[in-house]
Amino acid sequence: MLRPTLLVVTLATGLTGAPLAQTPVDPVLEPVLARMGAYINAYGDRAALIVAVEKYTQTVMFEGAQAPAQPRRLVAEFAIVKTSDGSGWVGFRDVVEVNGKAVSDRRDRLVSLFTSATNADASEVTRIANESARFNVGPVSRNFNVPTAAMFFFLPEHLSRFAFTRRGTTKIEGVETWEVAFTETRTPTFIMTRAGVDVPVSGTLWIKPDDGTVVRTRMRMSNFADQMTSPVQSAPVQRPEINPALPQGRREAAVPTMYWQRIDSAAEIEVTYRRSPQIGLWLPAVMEESYNGPITLTVNPSVGRSTTRATYSDFKQFATAGTMVVPKP
Repeated sequence: MLRPTLLVVTLATGLTGAPLAQTPVDPVLEPVLARMGAYINAYGDRAALIVAVEKYTQTVMFEGAQAPAQPRRLVAEFAIVKTSDGSGWVGFRDVVEVNGKAVSDRRDRLVSLFTSATNADASEVTRIANESARFNVGPVSRNFNVPTAAMFFFLPEHLSRFAFTRRGTTKIEGVETWEVAFTETRTPTFIMTRAGVDVPVSGTLWIKPDDGTVVRTRMRMSNFADQMTSPVQSAPVQRPEINPALPQGRREAAVPTMYWQRIDSAAEIEVTYRRSPQIGLWLPAVMEESYNGPITLTVNPSVGRSTTRATYSDFKQFATAGTMVVPKP
């Protein structure tokens, strides 16, 4: 059985902190970033409650292997909802099928849960997200791998946390966009190791300059994983001396000093959005990911690479009390 050895921890909203570096804002780019922030800020109001079908294939390749392990195919309900704690909107999944086998009592759970009240309960959102994360395979244990995760970073109040650089103009499915590179420059960062070490994110955004619509996101991070270790675990020569006073000269009990050790790791997540003419919004269409890091198969760790592809379809928009919103023509 595959056992991931790594974990990523995402920080809560409302971060302030100190800048890692001061980068002046490009005056040509600044109004486009402002439009993007406003677009993302309003996205949750326009998108909630939307539920889609996510078909998600995850493949793992181990170092030295001739072929990847058998892919894991997940079918899930992906939802974009507003939360009741005032933190805004969130996207997350509820897995309903694994390799063709249904997960009991899961289908339509999101619709039932979120159409019974005005907003989603944040604790219930987190519980469902963590529950579905157990079906992921590969070297990274994660619950942040949802297509809208990168967009959340660029709410208006968070824009000052990043440095932005325009790279040029790119057409995506016939739509002209500005390609904008970003790097997180403020601490504490959005993503941290379990030991509390900052993990700055970087990547690229593809933005419609006229209205701030986000058409594609690409997010990268590295050395974000860690594991608990100790001098006894990492250096057996430091084991306690044999004490002749103990029965049969046994060693005294070791009380190791535990600490977090960072592990070489890397991740890249790219999401392309497509406009839904029925709903009138740009919604996730494809998400592709790659993760690199150690993974434990039985006892000995190995280096693994996980690649994934998810597609999104059958978008439906609901109001509360089980009433579906009438799509725009």
